[in-house]
Amino acid sequence: MQRKRFRANIMLMSVRKRKSSLRLTVSHFKILETIDELNKQHDYPTAKGVNNILSGSFDPETKKFTHLSTFGTLLSFPGRKLCSYILNMVRRGYITYVYDEKSDAMYLKITDKGQAELFTFNKRHKSSFKKKTPTIHADVAHIE
Repeated sequence: MQRKRFRANIMLMSVRKRKSSLRLTVSHFKILETIDELNKQHDYPTAKGVNNILSGSFDPETKKFTHLSTFGTLLSFPGRKLCSYILNMVRRGYITYVYDEKSDAMYLKITDKGQAELFTFNKRHKSSFKKKTPTIHADVAHIE
C-alpha cells in the first residue's frame, strides 16, 4: 500500500513539474516577436492573424505586414499547432487577451514577461529570422 502511494506521489510531482514549465522554442519566439512588432504599431492580432502573417499568406489584411521580420517564417506550421502554442503562452503569462468592444473580439497583446523573454532571446541570438519562400512548381513541365 505504501509503495502505491509513493508511486502516485512521484507521478503527481512529475505532472506538476511538466504543467508549470514551458520550454520556449524558436517558434514560440517567432510568435512573440510577431505580436510584439504589431503591438508597437498599435495593431493587435488574433491567433488567425498571427498564423496568416507567419505562414506568409498575401491577403488584403496581411499585405501591410509583409515588412515584419517574421512574415513567412513558419510556412509549413499547421494552424492548429500555432493556436496551441499561443494558448500555452497565454496560460503561462507571456501573452494576454485584449477585448475590443467595437468588433466584440479578443486580440493578443504581449505582456511584460513575454517582452522580457523576447529581449533575452534576442540578446543571445543576434541574427534575425530567415524568411522562407515557398517553391512553386508547375503542374506540367516541358522537358527536352
